[in-house]
Amino acid sequence: MSDLPSTDVVVVGAGVVGAAVFHELAARGVAVTLVDERRGGSGTTAWCGGVVRCYHDTPELTDRALYGWRYFHAFARHTGFDVRFHTCGFLYWPSAGRAPAARAEAARIAAAGAPARWLEPDEVTRRFGTLLHNGSAGAVWEPESGYLEADEVTRAWLRAGRRKGGRLVEGVRVHEPLRRGGAVRGVRTDAGTLLAGTVVLATGAWTPELLTSWGLPHDLWNQAIQVDLRHPATPPAGQPAFMDDVHEINGRPDPDSGGVYVGHPTGRRCTAEPQRVDPAHSRLIERAGGRRWRWLDGGSGGGGLRAAECHAPGQGNWVRPLPGAPGVLLATGFNGGGFKMAPWTGAEVARRITGTDVPRPETSTDAQHRSVS
Repeated sequence: MSDLPSTDVVVVGAGVVGAAVFHELAARGVAVTLVDERRGGSGTTAWCGGVVRCYHDTPELTDRALYGWRYFHAFARHTGFDVRFHTCGFLYWPSAGRAPAARAEAARIAAAGAPARWLEPDEVTRRFGTLLHNGSAGAVWEPESGYLEADEVTRAWLRAGRRKGGRLVEGVRVHEPLRRGGAVRGVRTDAGTLLAGTVVLATGAWTPELLTSWGLPHDLWNQAIQVDLRHPATPPAGQPAFMDDVHEINGRPDPDSGGVYVGHPTGRRCTAEPQRVDPAHSRLIERAGGRRWRWLDGGSGGGGLRAAECHAPGQGNWVRPLPGAPGVLLATGFNGGGFKMAPWTGAEVARRITGTDVPRPETSTDAQHRSVS
């Protein structure tokens, strides 16, 4: 068996995060090889809703998501491939006591050039009352947020990365790290040894199992997510993507089916293997969603999606070196937020490897903001 050509960086995992890292490194002239035992985008990414929004509870996470919001609005400019941004808007209801902080963060987002504002309860009712059971709570409103199809984004990043000099190796499994001089200097695969200066693990839900099998300590685990497709009796006009911390639900419209995806946290740890939809959790989703959305009355179910997502303590690991394994950089443990953070992750990995910052993406919204300021 002949070895694979050596490279500066090997990225393991060709989901949406690995694809973003692959493209960003290739675009900056880094010799990068991306390896996955499956077709890129066919793992957890295949189940991803692709929601892109800015608001988070902490400015640090908001700024990372804002970076992604800008990037996705100018995706073709960065990659040369046009992937549609479905602008449906995004509504966020904060949990009890969080309204003042949410109002302030919405104002900070608006000041940064992304449309966002706090809607008082009467305005929520005026705008969305036909959709809601109870619009009495205030909410953050992002009119230019929405979603993209995750598989289209992933494949576009992979194609763009290859055009810019990156090497994509699909259908090849990584078995173990290659250690030299106390550091990891590549990986052993089905196709032989692949030498690299840095190994980036963007392996999503497979990361905890992978690190354990390599004998490397970590603080990651998998948690099951479940999102059900609900079909209202009448498709709801103007349905936004949403996150509701009052009733612990989230989702987005699915115009192709006339339905709406609705999820609720499971709190259940799981393996990376494919998950089966839990009917009991579907009933929980229906009850929780029905407390907010009027259109759930009299609707029907259209199946669901259940998958594993890699979690980390607190707000997540995002991008960091792996303790005890010099030469390994983690790009995983996103606690369910990997898609919208993928552009920031690619830029952060590139910054750490090249030592230079990646310029902030700019959209037409930014130019308009400058012209009136």
